[in-house]
Amino acid sequence: MQKLRPRSPYERLGGYVHLPRLIDKARLHRKGLLNGYNYKTVGFDKHLLAFLKLNPDAFEEAAHHLDDDHAVLTWVQECGVKHSPETIEQWNEAMISRHPDTAAKKARFLHFLKEAGGEGRTDIRTYFDLIEFDEGRLK
Repeated sequence: MQKLRPRSPYERLGGYVHLPRLIDKARLHRKGLLNGYNYKTVGFDKHLLAFLKLNPDAFEEAAHHLDDDHAVLTWVQECGVKHSPETIEQWNEAMISRHPDTAAKKARFLHFLKEAGGEGRTDIRTYFDLIEFDEGRLK
C-alpha cells in the first residue's frame, strides 16, 4: 500500500509556498491519517498559519469542507492577513532557505537524514530538501 504524502512544500497556491501541503495535511488529519501528528503546532505548518494569522482549527475546518484548493485560497484571502506579493516572496524565500542553524539542530537534521536513507548526502541542506528526500521526490 502506498503511503499517503502531502504535496511538496515547494508547491505554491496564491503565491504561498507550502499552502497546498498544509491543505493536504488538514484533510489527512480530519480523516485520521496523520497518526496523531499535530501539524498545526510545529514546523512550516505553524509558521504559515502564523504568517497568515489564521486560527489552525478554523483553517482545518475550511480545508475539510471546501471543495478544492481555490476555494480554500479564497477563504484564506478573506480570513487571513493580506500580504503584498513582495512580502509573500520574502516569506517564501525565508522558508525555502531554512536550514539547521545550531549544532543541536544540525545533529537532529543529520539524524533524520540518516533515518531517511541519506547518510553522507551533502546536497541536502535545507529542511524543504530533507522533506523532499524523505518523501521520495528528491533522488
